[in-house]
Amino acid sequence: SSESLLGIPLQAFAETVIGFLVFGTALMMTGAGKFFINLAFAACGTFRGGAAKVCIFASGLLGMMSGSIISNVLTAGTMTIPAMKRTGFSPTYAGAIEACASTGAVIAPPVMGATAFVMAQFLGVSYGMVALAAIIPAALYYFGLFMQVDAYAARHGLKGLAREDIPSLKQTLREGWYYAFAVALLIFMLLVMKRESHAPFYATALLLLLNQLFNKEKWGWSSVLKFLEVNGKTFVELIGILAGCGLLIGAFSLTGVISSLANDLLTIAGDNVFLLLGMTALTSLVLGLGLTTTACYIFLAILVGPALEKAGLNKVAVHMFVFYWGMLSSITPPVAIASFAAAGIAGAPPMKTGWASMTVGSIIYFLPFFFVLNPAFVLQGDLHESLILVLTAIFGIVFICAGLQGYLFGLGDMRACGNMEWPLRVALCLGGFVLAAPGGGVLAVSNLHMIMFSLLILGPAIGLTWMTSKGARQ
Repeated sequence: SSESLLGIPLQAFAETVIGFLVFGTALMMTGAGKFFINLAFAACGTFRGGAAKVCIFASGLLGMMSGSIISNVLTAGTMTIPAMKRTGFSPTYAGAIEACASTGAVIAPPVMGATAFVMAQFLGVSYGMVALAAIIPAALYYFGLFMQVDAYAARHGLKGLAREDIPSLKQTLREGWYYAFAVALLIFMLLVMKRESHAPFYATALLLLLNQLFNKEKWGWSSVLKFLEVNGKTFVELIGILAGCGLLIGAFSLTGVISSLANDLLTIAGDNVFLLLGMTALTSLVLGLGLTTTACYIFLAILVGPALEKAGLNKVAVHMFVFYWGMLSSITPPVAIASFAAAGIAGAPPMKTGWASMTVGSIIYFLPFFFVLNPAFVLQGDLHESLILVLTAIFGIVFICAGLQGYLFGLGDMRACGNMEWPLRVALCLGGFVLAAPGGGVLAVSNLHMIMFSLLILGPAIGLTWMTSKGARQ
């Protein structure tokens, strides 16, 4: 029935997912992957640690269009990982950076993979609203990755790529400028015209037309047949997964498991929202080890989502919370499929790369708690509050990354602090976390109180760092 096999997952696929899959395939087959990678090399390849920054930029651009973690690793990683190793990054760290950058593919609008479309169906809202809600968390995640890489490169004295080894920005834009028009049309039709089901097909048609007009490698009939074949294989795989998820939904609805489990979780957690969130996060992470991100999200959105909503949390933030934690298994051992794929390209130990990925991508473990505690992070509420939260989160992330990597901007390598290095790094991480964490929402303290508390931690930590490393700077 429409509550089971032909339920929400397959409805989402038929109405919106299919078009975005076609658009993503068209982008890759017309050479967009190469264009995005060259654009990243040209834009930031010469900065310190430039190869890793290229990796973040390129994987982010590719991910925004593909919505697939593994294909992102295999597409961008073959170019970015060797470049990182060549400029001084260890194979393990290079693989970890690529895995984390590619993981952002499923959380970065405008194309976020099948899960986001299913989420829109569950919430009963347009896909454009889900994409807007995902903008701030995705931007903060990639900002955190960038700052981690910059601090790591500064601490280890890693240089950028030589200008002669990277493509020209002018030449790159000249060869691939038309991709921007297809993406702009997609975004305009999504957010302004509200035509989710039609937008990707119109964008694909425009892309293919521009490709035939301006690309040196024009499509022939063999390319058309390959395009149809690739899409067909993708559709078959996804339909099998989504149909199974639909049967699962029908079984849960018919047996009444949904309401009983939600009540059980609320009984166990009592009035403690943090305990309920912790239980949900752990459950999501464990299920994500064995299920695809989409299947994991559907399972938990049905079973755990109602319990979180009954606890008074915002519905959009709750579904984003479940989505994020189900996706985190891609960089979290023992499965860590993105880390293992990147490790294969880097020639690094898979499990060691998985643990390094957790460190590099550590910001993403905090973000879901931030936006579920105060939904202004996912643009649910006052815009003014959202701006304040973003600003404090940016500064907080800077200090967290400084503590994690041992390099404080303006004061340099914290190894100069001697025996005080690790206590000060812990203090910076703690102070940064408090500064980034939102007040308001379900918390009893305001944003101003959180800022003041963070300054009480960060002020002495920065002062002691300056004093203890003064001799080394002189």
